[in-house]
Amino acid sequence: MSERMYPGMSPDERTTFSPYSAFDIPADLRQLHGRYDVASVARRVRNFRYAEEWMMMIMGGWVATIPEVPVKTGLGKVIWEGAQAADEFGKRLPELRCGRKAVEASEASNEGFAGFVQAVAGPETPDLTIEKLVGVFDVLKPHLVEIYETTMRETDQISDAPTIEILETAVRKTRRHIAWGQEVLDRLCDTEALRERRRARADELSEQLSASGGVTGTLASDRGQLN
Repeated sequence: MSERMYPGMSPDERTTFSPYSAFDIPADLRQLHGRYDVASVARRVRNFRYAEEWMMMIMGGWVATIPEVPVKTGLGKVIWEGAQAADEFGKRLPELRCGRKAVEASEASNEGFAGFVQAVAGPETPDLTIEKLVGVFDVLKPHLVEIYETTMRETDQISDAPTIEILETAVRKTRRHIAWGQEVLDRLCDTEALRERRRARADELSEQLSASGGVTGTLASDRGQLN
């Protein structure tokens, strides 16, 4: 194509450009028709908000019972960013044609996952900081990253782009939370006995999480296995 000129106030201010048409614009390589329909995405988003809300409330309740000051101060930012994630999931729900009840209330995937969340919340006394942090940073948050990334890959890349953007932000922040929490646990567990407490707690909760089907209740199928 021949070059054209952008007009300017004077001839020496003009600049050249190559004209183009709509056919010169690179194609959008994303694909329509993901694995989940609108109802499935809405259900997942409600499940995600449930997990984020409960983590926020659990950790907020722990702040008063954790004696280690650096842990208290570090949890503040984690709690705040979890609240932001829950809020963003809530804002997405009306766009997914949910009814008012679904928008106003989060939803556990099943009773098993709700029970798992209560098990994470279980430790209360000041001597159980390790057990508290393991449930969130060794088990639940890594699980959420796994499922968030699966959802981003398999949902409709075009029509569900808003959900993908929310999940991208959540994954980025959650990975930072995990790194912080696991570093704290590494420092707290400075003897073999304490490291064994950490392993035992993680094994117990991981087994319960898997049995529940995870945050969406579909953990086995999300991993490409049979339920």
